[in-house]
Amino acid sequence: MPQAKLPAGKIVIQGRTLREILNLHAAWLEGKGGERANLRGGSLADADLQNVDLRLAILTGTTFLDADLSSANFGGAELNKCDFRNATLVRSDFTAADLSEVNFQHSLCAEANFSEAKMRDLLFRDSNLRECRFYDARMKFCDFTNANLQSTFFNHAIVAESCFTEANMQQCCLRRSRFHSCRFVAAKISEANCASVQALDCDFSGAVLSSANLSLANLSQSLFCAAIMASCDLRESNLSAADFSRAVLLNSVFREANLMAADFRGTTLEGARGLTGRQLSQSLTSFNTILPSGSRGPFIQGKNSEVSVSY
Repeated sequence: MPQAKLPAGKIVIQGRTLREILNLHAAWLEGKGGERANLRGGSLADADLQNVDLRLAILTGTTFLDADLSSANFGGAELNKCDFRNATLVRSDFTAADLSEVNFQHSLCAEANFSEAKMRDLLFRDSNLRECRFYDARMKFCDFTNANLQSTFFNHAIVAESCFTEANMQQCCLRRSRFHSCRFVAAKISEANCASVQALDCDFSGAVLSSANLSLANLSQSLFCAAIMASCDLRESNLSAADFSRAVLLNSVFREANLMAADFRGTTLEGARGLTGRQLSQSLTSFNTILPSGSRGPFIQGKNSEVSVSY
């Protein structure tokens, strides 16, 4: 049987029960006196905190290990060096929160809301973040290794130097988001909506992006070595100096894409559509490149090898 969670009335922090602290905080939020919750240290491990209201609270070094925080509200809160490992945070709300050095490893955060949050040095390894919202979030040095981010929204987010290695990002929406120096090695990003995304100097080596929408995206100088990108939409995207060596781009669409110095050596382009001789002549191809026509490279003007076999 699962262990029963501790009620707020039985948890004592700084000489008060958690229930007293929450009641005073609720009064403060309503402008009726009270006192803003300011928890420094203390353990709320195994606590039953469903629907708890900690908006604008200050939480420093607080442990929520294995706690049930379903539908908890941390809107606008400040969280520093807190521990949410193995916690249940389904439908929790961190809108506009300021989070630094927080550990969410192995947590269940499905449908949580991190929109407009500031996030620095967060650990989400092996967490379940399915259908979460990160609209307009600002992230730096965050680790999502092997996390489940399926159907999650990153619209307009700004993400720097963060890791999504082996994460499940299938059917995510990343429209107009900006990623700089991030790692997506072996990530699953198939059927994702990445239209107008900015992903500069990012590493997608070995990632699966089949059927992803990358139209109007700026992927300049990013790595896609050995990536699986069948049936991708790359219309009007900037792929200049991107490395697609040994990638599989079967049946992908490149109409009006910028391929200046793009590396297609060893790449499978068979069935690719919208490519012109001018585009391919600006890119790098080799004897083991498979061109849109199905013939082997390198690309040579006048042989019509840029014409897809599907035409």
